[in-house]
Amino acid sequence: MMATAGEMDVEANGISIHCRIDGRDGAPWITFSNSLATDLHMWDAQLEALGAEHQLLRYDFRGHGGTTVTPPPYDLALLAADVVGLWDALGIEQSHYVGLSIGGAMGLELITSYPERILSAAICDARCRSTEMHLQGWARRIEAADAGGMEAVVEEFSGNWFTPAADAADVDKVAARIRATDLDGFRGGVAAVAGVDHEARLGHIQCPALFLAGTEDVGDFPKQAEDMHQAVPGSTLVLLERAAHLCNMERSDAFNAALLSFLKN
Repeated sequence: MMATAGEMDVEANGISIHCRIDGRDGAPWITFSNSLATDLHMWDAQLEALGAEHQLLRYDFRGHGGTTVTPPPYDLALLAADVVGLWDALGIEQSHYVGLSIGGAMGLELITSYPERILSAAICDARCRSTEMHLQGWARRIEAADAGGMEAVVEEFSGNWFTPAADAADVDKVAARIRATDLDGFRGGVAAVAGVDHEARLGHIQCPALFLAGTEDVGDFPKQAEDMHQAVPGSTLVLLERAAHLCNMERSDAFNAALLSFLKN
């Protein structure tokens, strides 16, 4: 099918993928991939800055938002194949890619497994490797969600994903999206992101790559961004001050400026 502007559901890789197209018709594509327990609207603050010179594809990944929920577990290979299937269905041969958190982990899978489809990749607040501590943390969150529903993880996630100075409206918006996430979709996404293991493949990355993280993100996201930058020749590193996990929302102006600078180089 020919890609047209607006919101739609597209059959790809055996599921229905909810997506939205904005921006300048005929311009190079940018595909945005969300964090766990959010939807495509987490990228609303990027539309105006990036849509003037690009076509923007936002989508809900498997088990999230308006996209089909399939039984867990999922893995990154499956989620990346969904992206490629969506591109094929929309007639998109190549795209720039911007992914945050699990979306960044999907980006690592895409740029190492489908390099011919990627113009460039911005890997934001993401890990290239997991540890036993991370696995234990994900197991604890799944246990909490199983016992109390998604409400049981809202406070931890929304609290960690923003700094105390963040706009309360943004925090409330994300909290509502977490509550609305299907539990099986959450389980599937957790299985995928917990299994990230791309460290040994970083040296094979050939496309232009940006590694970006908020300096106040909890855990080791800034450190892993630095490590990925060191492992990928010619890559760009940006650490955003006064920003936590969802830095594209909390510091959208700085995030957009960093992304535009990267895309112009």
